[in-house]
Amino acid sequence: MYDVVFRSATVVIDGAVGTADVAVRDGRIERVAPSIGSPAAVEVPCEGLALLPGAVDLHVHLRDPGLTHKEDLASGTAAAVAAGVTTVLDMPNTRPPTVTAAALADKVETARRTAACDVRFFMALTRDNLDEVERAASIPGFAGVKVFLGSTTGDILLEGTAAIERALDRVPALFAFHAELESVLAAHRGDAGPEPDASSHHVLRPAEAVAEGARAVLALARPGRRLHLCHLSAAAEIELLAARAPGLTSEVSPHHLWLTCDDAPRLGNLIKVNPPVRTPADRDALRAALAAGTIDAVATDHAPHTIDEKALPYPAAPSGVPGLDTLVPAVLRLVQVGALSLPRAVSALCEAPARVASLPGKGRVAEGADADLALWDLAGTWTPSAATVRTRCRWTPFEGIPLASRPVGVWVAGRRVA
Repeated sequence: MYDVVFRSATVVIDGAVGTADVAVRDGRIERVAPSIGSPAAVEVPCEGLALLPGAVDLHVHLRDPGLTHKEDLASGTAAAVAAGVTTVLDMPNTRPPTVTAAALADKVETARRTAACDVRFFMALTRDNLDEVERAASIPGFAGVKVFLGSTTGDILLEGTAAIERALDRVPALFAFHAELESVLAAHRGDAGPEPDASSHHVLRPAEAVAEGARAVLALARPGRRLHLCHLSAAAEIELLAARAPGLTSEVSPHHLWLTCDDAPRLGNLIKVNPPVRTPADRDALRAALAAGTIDAVATDHAPHTIDEKALPYPAAPSGVPGLDTLVPAVLRLVQVGALSLPRAVSALCEAPARVASLPGKGRVAEGADADLALWDLAGTWTPSAATVRTRCRWTPFEGIPLASRPVGVWVAGRRVA
């Protein structure tokens, strides 16, 4: 007897949309077929619903340790699974930052005790911690190396490429880049005048910074290296991806796909984020590149701050927005409005990020894959609000914007969790 059988679900398999029964046993998908006659302990009728893989979010800041008034591993992963995200990769700019193998091991242990889904952890590269990175790379739960080419939340900026080249030569791992180039940011710090505000953020951190940062990362590309550009925000970056450098992948965040600098007067510091939301033309270029497959994945850059912190004057207000609640609904809304196909959405949310993160059991409805699954009403809608999001900070930049509905149900390793 199977543990669970999903009956007559809409599924996406090998880029094609069809209908199938999906049977689960011992935490894995055991069979996918047009009809499965065998009984199951739990039968889930799925007529009119889509059974999609749990999303894999390559880029979250769960703020644990040291900043847990904003989020922690328990609250962040609970928000994730409630929204159909079943694997997350956590970033290192916590307090203290994850720059030692011991710090990464502590995070892995906290996740083992408290997380509601699978969590992997990035470690930050600094000028002098390469030995620690090598030690951390052998720890189960190590996701890769994060490199900050520009100043942002935390103090782990790395300028120059010598330390990066040494690390790439010695550590065969995924290297993810925050690629706003610090020298360009420094050159533009006075561009908004003496009293900048959130509407000036894209002027102070211009598209030139991410374009030059992307060029610096492209120069590091070699066969065998795994390089990943985080949170693309500008049309200028898309043009550089046409080179198809070996081993280079990329992501875009939902706030860059939906919001622009025109929203800054309305949202104020709530849309202060690094890199900034930019012009409508940049947003449209990102959407087109995602639809074409030029951009591999969608990832949240989930970076929660409290409302009180965001209410500080612009120079003191932290950068970042929460996104786990709205990741899949924002992308599926693009499907609903005809900007993205369903197979392309599933690739960007599930298959591609699992491939980037080297997680072969994730991101697919396929025999042998992990039974991390979410059931969706693809015709439904949901308008996010502070009252309905689950993240600890209890706000969203998508307040009042219709998105696709939240999931009907979510399963992690075959167990219903939401």
